[in-house]
Amino acid sequence: MQPTNVPHSGYASDITRTFPANGSFSPEQATLYNALLSVQKHLITLCTEASGMSILQIHRESCTMLRRELERIGFNFPLGAGTLDTLYPHLVGHPVGIDLHESNQSERDARLKEGMVVTIEPGVYVPPFSEFPRAFHNIGIRIEVSSLQGSESYAHPCVEPSRNRPPFQDEVLVGKNHPIVLSVNAPKEIADIEGSCQGLLGLSPF
Repeated sequence: MQPTNVPHSGYASDITRTFPANGSFSPEQATLYNALLSVQKHLITLCTEASGMSILQIHRESCTMLRRELERIGFNFPLGAGTLDTLYPHLVGHPVGIDLHESNQSERDARLKEGMVVTIEPGVYVPPFSEFPRAFHNIGIRIEVSSLQGSESYAHPCVEPSRNRPPFQDEVLVGKNHPIVLSVNAPKEIADIEGSCQGLLGLSPF
């Protein structure tokens, strides 16, 4: 996983990408990555003032969607709510501003407003426990994007399967009715991640 935090004009940024150490995703890494990417893309669409949602509400939605996606690819959750907490132990995102984490409890509960910038960074980290499918053991993924609430919607997570861990994170600008992904130029789709790793796009995942 490669987190990147570059200041611009006094403001922070927060983007993460996960990339395969050998330049290509294994079938299991790709399956888990695409499941998480699907969740992240949906969550980005909620980053609008019109949605009336807070970061905590988006987090709850991320838990519901991630559980559904994991069940689709073979995970079971017989142990109750705590099982998902093991796989997804952090909040879905936070505001970004002068500080990297412009976040406190009241802000997490507050509804998103146009002009805010937030990160959307769901993740899944599979420990080698018997209750989880063996094929996914020791694979971790986080997709982080910062989002500004603006006029158009783009989705853009990041993945880095170094040590079999794939995470991604984007920055999103909250808009009135549509979000704008500020990190849209950072590769996020599997083909683009692999292409950048292999030097095919004139880009670097680092």
